Amino acid sequence: MLVCTDGSTTLLLNALVGEGLSVRVDHQRQIPAAQVQRIGCHILGAAPNALVVDRQSRILTPDSDVISVNRVVIAGPHSDRLIPPPDELLGPYLKKSGLAMKREAIAAALDTWPLSGDASPECASKEYIIDCGDAGRVYIHEKFNPRYVPLEKDG
Repeated sequence: MLVCTDGSTTLLLNALVGEGLSVRVDHQRQIPAAQVQRIGCHILGAAPNALVVDRQSRILTPDSDVISVNRVVIAGPHSDRLIPPPDELLGPYLKKSGLAMKREAIAAALDTWPLSGDASPECASKEYIIDCGDAGRVYIHEKFNPRYVPLEKDG
């Protein structure tokens, strides 16, 4: 349900672990869309020389365990309105903004959990767009910690 929903991932993660999720931004910078061509130019539709925001973050449980690792790319003429403060989760921030939002699923897949050192277990992931109308578009790629979002095995 978490990977296939077209609703708020944050609400579902809250339901999974309880209230009190937080975010830690690993890095956030402006770059030309051409540096992330597949995302910036092809998915978000930005011109190659347009600046986009490239943000990598982690969503943390109340015990500071990482429940998801996220790549967010934001593009658009008013994209500055779509960038949350470093201590705010993206989804709730966008909801508070009052902008009309439409989510568009891109993919749900198996991926590699990046925080397990050499073991690199498989994890669930999803990619989607939040279209915020005239303000811009937000690309999100989330990888979910397999300890919290286990993969179903046959048999």
